Amino acid sequence: MKDLDALLSAANPTVVTDLTYGPREEALLRSIIHEPSRRHRARFRRRLRWILPAVATAMATTAVLWHVLVPQEIPEQRYVTSGDAHAVLLVAAEHADRTTSKRFWHAKGEIRQLLRRDNNGHRYTLLVTTPTETWVPRDPIDGESVHSYDIGASRLQPVSPADAEAYRKDGSPGPDENSDAGIFISVPAEGPELAGDGIFEGDPTRLPMDPAKLRMAMLTWIRDHGGLPAHPNAWLFREAAKLLDSSALVSSPAVRGALYRMLAGLPGVRSLGTVRDPLGRSAVGIAMREHTSSLGTIDWQILLSPSSDFVMATRAVIVRPGDTNSDFPVGAAQYLTVKLTAGWTDRPPQHRLPGARR
Repeated sequence: MKDLDALLSAANPTVVTDLTYGPREEALLRSIIHEPSRRHRARFRRRLRWILPAVATAMATTAVLWHVLVPQEIPEQRYVTSGDAHAVLLVAAEHADRTTSKRFWHAKGEIRQLLRRDNNGHRYTLLVTTPTETWVPRDPIDGESVHSYDIGASRLQPVSPADAEAYRKDGSPGPDENSDAGIFISVPAEGPELAGDGIFEGDPTRLPMDPAKLRMAMLTWIRDHGGLPAHPNAWLFREAAKLLDSSALVSSPAVRGALYRMLAGLPGVRSLGTVRDPLGRSAVGIAMREHTSSLGTIDWQILLSPSSDFVMATRAVIVRPGDTNSDFPVGAAQYLTVKLTAGWTDRPPQHRLPGARR
């Protein structure tokens, strides 16, 4: 508050002790009081024209200063301590605690997303599948990280027979950077960004190893870089899934374990039981449901290996469409990632990574 008072004082440097009051001032005051009412009202109106903008400016300045000096408060949380999802995530955390990192993190997988196209009267929905591969060295001496998205190898599949007919009439276009000539595919595909919130871009290597402090650190970062999300728990679920989906982002076993324990304590996380991932493999699923006007109701899901902390897949399933996905079918995954293989290895890639010094 002292800083606020100082800033406001600088805006109005007049000090009360600088004002004097004597016979001359008293006579002037009497003459003003006894002037005709019409003149008094006119002078009062003219004075208001200057006073009111000044008051409004002062109030606006105070509001801005208050917003700057008093940031948004991080919401408190009621921690979940039991339930099926809680148990599943604690098991994953224990697996993460025992994980040993090696020279390289290597993963091969796919990103799948629904894409709506309207071209020359031809309207259809496609499922776009893009191959991905990631190499991340643990030590910078082994080079720089490489994340590849093979757009040229993307597969385009109409969702329904009606979509297939419209796609055929449109000339069955393939992937192309020019949307007029073909299907434009964003790189990387939009995932958690679909919700419209900011994404966590802080340094994962500096995240705390305590679940409660980890939650506070992530929410503080997003608050200071765009503002708190409308649904903090759903945001934490999405962003934690993204960090866990690539062990290279969070190579510390203790921090990975803390991410799983943070998820275990979030209200709204539920168990899906034993499910099949997009490749038909057995997995253990957890989910959190979110309601927004743009996406409607989305089920954010994480599919885990039953025997490790390996994230097999993540997906955003449409429960009830919203404004931006009203053309997509209910129950479809608007976006998903799936890992074919992933893990730490001491075997380097066939071609040296950029910047490698050994």
